[in-house]
Amino acid sequence: MLMLLASLRKKGRDRRRRSLMRRPGGPRLEGLEQRALLHGIAAAAAPATQFELIAPANVASGTAATLEVVALNASNQPARNYSGTVHFTTTDTATGAAVPADYMFSAGDHGIHFFQMTLDTTGSETVTATDTATSSITGSVTVTVNPAQVATHFGLFAPSQVIVGQATSVEVVALDAANHRVAGYTGTVDVSAGDANATVAPMSYAFTAADHGEHVFQATLTVAGTEVITATDAATSTVTGSISLSVTPAPAATHLGLLVPEYAAAGQPTNVEVVALDASNHLVQGYTGTVQLTSGDSAATLPSSYTFSASDHGVHRFQVTFGTTGSQTVTAADTADNLTSTVTLVVNPAPVATHFAVLAHANAASGTAVNVIVVALDASNHPVSGYTGTVHFTSGDSAATLPADYTFTAGDHGYHLFQVTFATAGSETLTVTDTAASSLAGTITVNVQTPLPPTGGGGGGGGGTGTGGGHMGWWHPPRSDAVFADMAGGGRHWRWRD
Repeated sequence: MLMLLASLRKKGRDRRRRSLMRRPGGPRLEGLEQRALLHGIAAAAAPATQFELIAPANVASGTAATLEVVALNASNQPARNYSGTVHFTTTDTATGAAVPADYMFSAGDHGIHFFQMTLDTTGSETVTATDTATSSITGSVTVTVNPAQVATHFGLFAPSQVIVGQATSVEVVALDAANHRVAGYTGTVDVSAGDANATVAPMSYAFTAADHGEHVFQATLTVAGTEVITATDAATSTVTGSISLSVTPAPAATHLGLLVPEYAAAGQPTNVEVVALDASNHLVQGYTGTVQLTSGDSAATLPSSYTFSASDHGVHRFQVTFGTTGSQTVTAADTADNLTSTVTLVVNPAPVATHFAVLAHANAASGTAVNVIVVALDASNHPVSGYTGTVHFTSGDSAATLPADYTFTAGDHGYHLFQVTFATAGSETLTVTDTAASSLAGTITVNVQTPLPPTGGGGGGGGGTGTGGGHMGWWHPPRSDAVFADMAGGGRHWRWRD
């Protein structure tokens, strides 16, 4: 029986019913439905004779609440096939009370539907649902209506300490006299700070039902010391609240830090990261100075000066291209604030591509495109990330469909993905050659097989481009430290080195 219930739940048939466990009356209804499930389809198909109405035991006056209607048969089991129209009435005659409009159950409801109702008169009130065609099919629920919550003040929540010039989150919560959150509060709140130069975003905000009585503002204070932030209802000034914050001065940058690799290659861009630091070597996130890079390498290509923005958070990445090999220096300087820093690194000759690694699966199906990766390598089999030559493809398979000539770009970082379609079964070669230097080449041999005709069976195979299982379609190196592992070419490995 448990297996049957689990199976039905997995199929989504009890999605609505499971929610009843979180509502008053839920456990009892679940028992009814379990009996219906255990009795099978025949019991569930019995006609509806009554309604079961489920609602919270207590609701707030003027606040929408969920009402659930379940059609039951004579055995108190859900009537899943019920398709009648239900009409609602209530003993609450106040103008603020609202019951759902008439509703015709659909097959997709399976005899259960959720509605929204609003009761207004405090005390005990009843809501009744009745089938419009058969008045004997009816049901009621009695609910205790409590006075609506009224916001009397605001609670403000923020870090106890903030830094001058840095945005701080301030949460404003509408509270009643007992300090309970007023989820239905929809007033307009004005937020201000004692710091006349402070910025608050937004300064005025109209709460919506979706806020559930709370909203987060952003405040940026400009004066060190104790500052007060206040929230006030725009219509009722007595509904207010405030919080005191200890505002500390922003840390001052005393020097710059430079992060560079130990080695760089001449003629290739090298990342240089500049970091603003205070006297304790802590990051100064609010730094907004202007930095200029210089180098002892007179042949280096350097970036323009750069003014840090708040979004940099004290860190910015530059690119320098060295032109001279040997030990070279890079200096970052903020002349206005008298900040400077220098770092030394070794610039090696730019690697020269001597051959290509051509990577593909050992097996391919004729007539099916396969992925081929071409990597420019130096004499030590290190990838040459700066290779920008043009490559041409040839194959021992004269009927193969080959890529057009392609010129590598700096963005390729020395490797590129192509597609080749072999047409002839057997052992076929694919050769890649630099159009300007014929000695710069690479070849791979692929076993091309004639694909088997479809058998109509299920498609649970390895998803490969050939018969060897697996595929290369997933392979897309996201950055220059990608690893080429266990592919064609004897399973050799190549790793990028920035």
